[in-house]
Amino acid sequence: MRKRRIIKSFIAAIIILSMAMALAACGSKTEGGNEGNKAAEGSKPILVVVNWKDYGSDDSKVIEYFEQKYDCKVVHEYMASEEELLTKLRTGGVGKIDVILPNASILPVAIKEGLLEEVDGSSMENYKYIFDKFTTLPENKQDGKTYAVPWVWGSTAIAYNSELVKEKVDSVNVLWDEKYKGMIAFRDDFNDAVMTAAIALGQDPSNPSDLEAIKKKLIEQKPLNRTYWKTGDEWSKLFANKQIAIGMMWSGQAAAMKQEGEPIEYVVPNEGAIGWVDYWGVVKNAPNKDLAFKFIDYMISKEFQEDWVKKGGPAPVNSEAVKALDEKTIQEMNLSEESLNKLFFISYHGEDVKREWNELWQEVKAQ
Repeated sequence: MRKRRIIKSFIAAIIILSMAMALAACGSKTEGGNEGNKAAEGSKPILVVVNWKDYGSDDSKVIEYFEQKYDCKVVHEYMASEEELLTKLRTGGVGKIDVILPNASILPVAIKEGLLEEVDGSSMENYKYIFDKFTTLPENKQDGKTYAVPWVWGSTAIAYNSELVKEKVDSVNVLWDEKYKGMIAFRDDFNDAVMTAAIALGQDPSNPSDLEAIKKKLIEQKPLNRTYWKTGDEWSKLFANKQIAIGMMWSGQAAAMKQEGEPIEYVVPNEGAIGWVDYWGVVKNAPNKDLAFKFIDYMISKEFQEDWVKKGGPAPVNSEAVKALDEKTIQEMNLSEESLNKLFFISYHGEDVKREWNELWQEVKAQ
């Protein structure tokens, strides 16, 4: 009897062990067999998007629509600067991130280093509606091949609280005005800082002739500054709490805040301002490459761009969306030809120039 019980126990143990191994094998097969990023609750692909926070693509309704249409999960990671985005790509982003939002300040180097997939505009339904002036910009091309899709454009100029600032603002030198000491917000970005100071000094902001004069000009501004801001969310909170009265700001965010009822005015000063274009790019070896291009195609669609600009988003590149704009929107967002002609669009600079500008900016902040 005892031997029989021992045999039965041994057999039972073998059965339990076999079942456990089978379950483990099934689990490993399911986990290892998934291609690309997968949602924890099942086999839905996870599309990883890197963008600025609260910048169109992470709107809850936008995400819900795309997720339902393509049976996927959209996850956003956020950046505080273009240089941070480039570093993210260089240090593990390839093969893990799907979609990114670069601009001309880093795009050529990302292309040169092989960090982006080539773009086939003919594979997207809405690419043909992008204004030619944006698809022909040199920064998104290399050796005749395209690596990024223009999305929106706009300016970085002057925004102010109309309840706190009663005078007419039409000059970039308002950022150096003593009467607004402690109520000014200056952008914490070496490219914007150098270009803005160059504009104030009458230098070419893309190729400034006197960096020492620019450094001196920025040091003069520092004691007047409330803060050097990094994100739009940071700026809007300071504005809402009336901790700042005036400062550098993006045209799109200023328009959105105005539509939300904030007492904000936005102006491209007489001396000019910074113009920019944001592009979508698909990261090299993206886990969900096809889905990534579908996402970009949706981002440049008339439906998305028209809806977003009417809510205060940046200027659309989709020509069909622009046709839907009224004169009031054009004026509020400074999209007129007069404003456009005053913009100095950000151009690409090599590593040596960027390093020199960044060192200058760090020295200014360290004063």
